[in-house]
Amino acid sequence: MRISKLREEDFRKRLGEIIDVYLDGYADVKEYAYHKRRDVKNYVKWLYRCDPDAFIVAFEEDSIIGFVAGAKNWWDRVYGDIGEIHELVVKRDSRGKGVGKKILEEEIRLLEEKNKIIGLWVGEKNYRAIKFYERFGFETVGKVGVWLRMIRKS
Repeated sequence: MRISKLREEDFRKRLGEIIDVYLDGYADVKEYAYHKRRDVKNYVKWLYRCDPDAFIVAFEEDSIIGFVAGAKNWWDRVYGDIGEIHELVVKRDSRGKGVGKKILEEEIRLLEEKNKIIGLWVGEKNYRAIKFYERFGFETVGKVGVWLRMIRKS
């Protein structure tokens, strides 16, 4: 497995593959995902534009098997300036192999260069993801609709 950032040119070339990873990764928690390819495309493009430096991809050979997208400069109405993780997705057949762990560790390292607090939102019934984030020190601090707010302080 290889972890890397994508230059804009590579992001554009691999956008379809990233969309496929997103759709596959959310197949078992569809209530928290976009379903139309066009919506996913717009969302993934927003994720990349938000902070290209915080868009990290996991490769197996030359195929993308997961990605994480965040922002080093985010504003939270409760915590002020923080790092934010917007998305973390791993293809279903690549789960349980340390892919999510590796890309999350890299994202946390990157965001903590500038921030003492990192936030994320996760679906309230996405128990697998909630437990995963808790292992990395994230704690649930609130809820809006079907979304839980999780915060990690360093």
